[in-house]
Amino acid sequence: MRLEVKRLGPRHASLAADVGKSFAAGAAPLEYLERFLANPANYLIAAHVEGDLAGFLLAYALERLNEESHKMFIYEIEVAEGHRRKGVGTALINYVRDIVKREKMVSAFLFTNYSNEAAVAFYKSTGAEVGNGDDLLFVYEGQAVARGR
Repeated sequence: MRLEVKRLGPRHASLAADVGKSFAAGAAPLEYLERFLANPANYLIAAHVEGDLAGFLLAYALERLNEESHKMFIYEIEVAEGHRRKGVGTALINYVRDIVKREKMVSAFLFTNYSNEAAVAFYKSTGAEVGNGDDLLFVYEGQAVARGR
């Protein structure tokens, strides 16, 4: 199995559109995707198996106020059903872990729910630890601009 994982940049807007079409309700316009991918704080990482889009990871580098450093917030990761349990998700996580080390970031983090047992098991299998067992996620809704809302 030939697995390729890479961070998409502005010249990969059409690949980013493929991610949107394959894993979301649709793709944003190419001009938007080019701007999104040009932002150094945005990380869209795609995994291909034998040339087939197998999964992606979306993350953001968050600057810190108290020191000149960043934390990587993993916002979303998804693997196509036909490619699950074949190392694609682990390869995506390992790619991010390499970025965190190379760019001297403090850490990478993400949120999930205890009820999402598959995700919890997966993240633990890749070396992640539960940071604080009592974290809560609070949301302030804004004006909906996302498709489907």
